[in-house]
Amino acid sequence: MNKITVSIVTYNSQDFIERAVKSLIKNLLFIKYKIFLIDNASQDNTLSIVKYLAKLDNNIEIIKNDYNIGFGAAHNKVLNFIDSDYHIVMNPDIVITTNVIKELIDYIKNDKKIGLVVPMLKYPNGKIQYTARREITFLDLLIRRFFPNQFKQRQNYHKRLNQIKKPIKIEFASGAFQLFRTDIFKQINGFDENFFIYLEDADITKRVNKVSNTIFYPHNYVIHHWNKESYKEINAFIYHLKSMYYYFKKWGFKLY
Repeated sequence: MNKITVSIVTYNSQDFIERAVKSLIKNLLFIKYKIFLIDNASQDNTLSIVKYLAKLDNNIEIIKNDYNIGFGAAHNKVLNFIDSDYHIVMNPDIVITTNVIKELIDYIKNDKKIGLVVPMLKYPNGKIQYTARREITFLDLLIRRFFPNQFKQRQNYHKRLNQIKKPIKIEFASGAFQLFRTDIFKQINGFDENFFIYLEDADITKRVNKVSNTIFYPHNYVIHHWNKESYKEINAFIYHLKSMYYYFKKWGFKLY
């Protein structure tokens, strides 16, 4: 059995993927592991880099999709191949500079009620990203996309939540870096593939919390090179609207 498995979905990720994978491997040397790199038909040099990485490490397996099937659907490609104790879902723009994986496993292994744990996320400049959030509402989505510098009281709630000093149960965990108990990830059948991109992390957190707990672990972190400009593109906006519609149709509309 592989003690830990990791899935990383790439799409035009040539600027980040090599650094992400190499930083990951450095932090898996203490454990038996398998890394799945799933490429969603990248149009840049990503696939060549991924093939190069697979030659460096026999524990890396490539899954190549003929077209972009979406974030969650791509991660779900590994569902029938993972027999590990823990499974990490990781973005290709993550860099690991600490012993965060070992620390998360040490924390989760003695509490069977925890199905998902996420560390703190930081920008490359050290500023904290909002990994942990409360249950998603329509107002929160509007604020995040259109009014990020307004509604200070509501924003300060998330700021305080992400500056907390001890592990806590949360309602919404960012999908940039998630460590699951593999049996829980498989029990809920991974991601809902109706989300092409955006809000699949909010959805999977809710489903995890129906069978176990999701914990925000603030004592360690990973670095996330989030591209705000791509988030503002028109295609991203359209996908976000579709995901918002499906999410509230599935879980019920919550205004604020």
